[in-house]
Amino acid sequence: MPLNLVVCLKQIPNPDLQFQIAPDGLDIRREGLNYKVNGSDEYALEEAVRLKEKNGGRVVAVTVGPKRAEQMLREALAKGADEAVRVAHDDPAGFDVGTTARILAAAIRALPHDLVLTGVQSDDQGHSATGSFLAGLLGLPHASVVTKVQLNATELEVSTELEGGLNRIYSMPLPALLTIQFGANVPRYAPLPAIMKASRQPIKEITPATLGLASWNALAGPYAFKVRRLTPPPAKRHAEMITGRADEQARRLVQILRERGLVRG
Repeated sequence: MPLNLVVCLKQIPNPDLQFQIAPDGLDIRREGLNYKVNGSDEYALEEAVRLKEKNGGRVVAVTVGPKRAEQMLREALAKGADEAVRVAHDDPAGFDVGTTARILAAAIRALPHDLVLTGVQSDDQGHSATGSFLAGLLGLPHASVVTKVQLNATELEVSTELEGGLNRIYSMPLPALLTIQFGANVPRYAPLPAIMKASRQPIKEITPATLGLASWNALAGPYAFKVRRLTPPPAKRHAEMITGRADEQARRLVQILRERGLVRG
């Protein structure tokens, strides 16, 4: 059975970088940062492409983000997506997870979708909520932390990861939404000819006007929240290096433990 597969991708700042807080205290400094696709979203994309290769159909990669996110979408095209859609929004820190899900839902409703896939969480925020929120808005059955997907006729069989190394297997009707766990597969590398072809493919853009809205704020709803301020983690005690002979080090260590109330006597 050919499937219409939609994969939601997020572009995040490279987590190996050192971040600084912007002067307004509401976001990180983004000038000079480089970006990459969110880790678990790579597994979601790979799972979608594998399902297409096995069952037929089309994969559409979707993101909410500024123009720079198109590079990530072209990488998705090079790895097997058939179409790429950018939901245009220039403020990467402008929305909470609920509003982001509402924007994605509005865009996905305009696309054929038998199966929607997201990563299990984002590496920058780590909410693990966008997928389940999106499923609720779209009215789709969903499973989270999915490690294996099998299509049987018009029904999905999915394996989800539980605590303690256990797995639970579900049967689900289509259409549905899945959030894919890290390690569910091995994401592929894009070959050079596919990269060259993807560089020439058009990226579809969806704006509020495309969906008949005045602005994305119209989807924020009464429960949207805003960032009040960002602060660096509180500084911890500095490490103290204890030198001297072994007996001197032992006496100093006992003294420190007593001063901090960690031992008595």
